[in-house]
Amino acid sequence: MICNLRLYLEILLTSYVELIFLKGLIYEAGEKLFSVNKKLKFPFGIRSEKQAQSQPKPFAILMNNRLMDILTHLKIQSEKLKRTYQRLLARDRTLFEACIRAEQELDRDRAVIYANEIAQLRKMSRTVLRSQISLEKVILRLETVQEFGDVMRALAPATKIIKQVQSELSGLVPEVASALRTVDEMLETVIIEAGNVTGAQISVMVSDSEAQRILEEAAEVAAQRMNSQFPQLPETLKDVTSEQSTNNSKLRSP
Repeated sequence: MICNLRLYLEILLTSYVELIFLKGLIYEAGEKLFSVNKKLKFPFGIRSEKQAQSQPKPFAILMNNRLMDILTHLKIQSEKLKRTYQRLLARDRTLFEACIRAEQELDRDRAVIYANEIAQLRKMSRTVLRSQISLEKVILRLETVQEFGDVMRALAPATKIIKQVQSELSGLVPEVASALRTVDEMLETVIIEAGNVTGAQISVMVSDSEAQRILEEAAEVAAQRMNSQFPQLPETLKDVTSEQSTNNSKLRSP
């Protein structure tokens, strides 16, 4: 009985020692594996996709920052033009009501004065709205730029559009025109630097054609929007405003 108990205790002790030894081996193996992975800096020797990606180049970061700066400036000027257009639209409605009221009161002379003022105001409104839509299209193009090649293709027409918009607004909204001059200078700098790094060149004919297409699209959208937002003058006053506009053009001609 005692011999059997002693034998049982010896077997139990031996099993316990073997279990501790086995745990020690497992722990040692785990430590070695962790040490290897730590040196390699990625799990189990497999490089993750994120770590495999190369770090952005300094020039790419610089270009991205400059594009973001240009976009910020353009969005501010676009918003200013939008507010200017809304003020012109509100003024037009006031003048239109006064014109109709004068026509109803058979005050022809006063109605003609109002009609001529409305015609000039709508001409200004058309220019402002067309400019604002043109800037929106430029902003959209710049926001979709992904590569340097795209930068050149997007910026070359953008500079021509901004020059055109700046020219048209110089006598209407001088503050915006001045700000766009600064944006144009920023764009020219980015084009030169991107061209020097990538060697990319854009055909002048291609950029001119693209810029003209965008400006024509903006003019078409502006005309459609104005037709829906501005009420039509009476037919009797349309002839008067057309004649006045023709006379003004003759006076401005050399």
